[in-house]
Amino acid sequence: MTKIWEYIKIALKNIQSNKGRSFLTMLGIIIGISSVILIVSTGDGVKQGVSGQLDELVGGYIQIYAPNKDENGDYIEFTDADLDMIIERVDHVKGATDLWMFNNATAQSNKGTFTAAPTFGNESLQYYNTAPIVKGHYFTKSDCQKGNKVCVITEKSAKNLFGSADVLGMTVSMNLYGITQDYTIIGIRKDNDSAAKSMVFTSGEVELEIPITVLESVYGYYTEKFTSFFVFADSAEYVESISKQTLNLMEARYNVRGKEAIEIYDMASQVDMISDVLNYVTIFVVLVAAIALIVGGIGVMNIMLVSVTERTKEIGIRKALGAKTSSILFQFLMEAVIITLIGGFLGIIIGILGAKGVCSLIAMFGLDGVTARIDPVVVLSATAFSSLVGIFFGIYPARKAARLSPIEALRHE
Repeated sequence: MTKIWEYIKIALKNIQSNKGRSFLTMLGIIIGISSVILIVSTGDGVKQGVSGQLDELVGGYIQIYAPNKDENGDYIEFTDADLDMIIERVDHVKGATDLWMFNNATAQSNKGTFTAAPTFGNESLQYYNTAPIVKGHYFTKSDCQKGNKVCVITEKSAKNLFGSADVLGMTVSMNLYGITQDYTIIGIRKDNDSAAKSMVFTSGEVELEIPITVLESVYGYYTEKFTSFFVFADSAEYVESISKQTLNLMEARYNVRGKEAIEIYDMASQVDMISDVLNYVTIFVVLVAAIALIVGGIGVMNIMLVSVTERTKEIGIRKALGAKTSSILFQFLMEAVIITLIGGFLGIIIGILGAKGVCSLIAMFGLDGVTARIDPVVVLSATAFSSLVGIFFGIYPARKAARLSPIEALRHE
């Protein structure tokens, strides 16, 4: 143990006497380790943040659609009776609606004219956007049946239109395809400005949710039949079960079992697909970053070879005084290992701080919930890898030093 400590002191002394060169040697290791930790930690944080937001937004519902013709050459058209049947017969379903979205409307108020993105559906439309209603209430089944001209808007929409979120009972005028209609505001939905929302929902300066019957009575759309609709689950855990039950029920109802006339678009599976893509990207970039570690290891070997050349005479004197070949070997090997361990330690610190900084920056740009996920396994693996790099690339210079002939070494100038 005393010898090992002596070797460590000699290695540290030599590193200290060549601070600039030692730091440049460590730089490759520092860059490699910090890059791996930063990329993996940031990648995991972004993946969890994106997946969490998307799962919150779309993980609790599925879309049923009929893209193909049946045996009679006709497309299947669903009705409200189908929606009622699904709600009654399929377990853990809290609602179902067909849905119409537009992004070419305008809304007017005393503050001016704004771009509007209205969404039309029945009372179950409230589940499409998971942001809660903070004021008032959502429109009811009675509002839909009567075709009441009411709407629910977001807090941001209210502030754009009237400069305040206290707008219950006020009227917003919306123009869609040249037809202008006034709507009474009965509910205010909390804003959701996450980056994931823009991937799912149509948005504008004013966002409105309106009973679907108004789309027919005011704008002339035929809404009694439709080729797709949404089914909302009590919880995301029931989506898979609901998908199977709903598909079986609709195929039996329209006598198209096994004919692929009806299909299901599972939003949750798309979240998993995005996570897989992010995983592949992270793995690829980590492999690229690992190259920096290899380059760093080669740098360690080169510097150690230079050190052997510079200290040839010292090695000769030590061997002439009786130093064993194994002692010389271990001394130079220890120096290489210490350089890589110090570089690895600095790389870990920089990587962790960098990951936290990058994730904080990403969160500032709207992707809430993104936090660096520091995996101890990744940190320990990076540390072990840096040690192996030091040992592997330090063996050759150390063996070269250990095998020097004492006489030849003493003659060296």
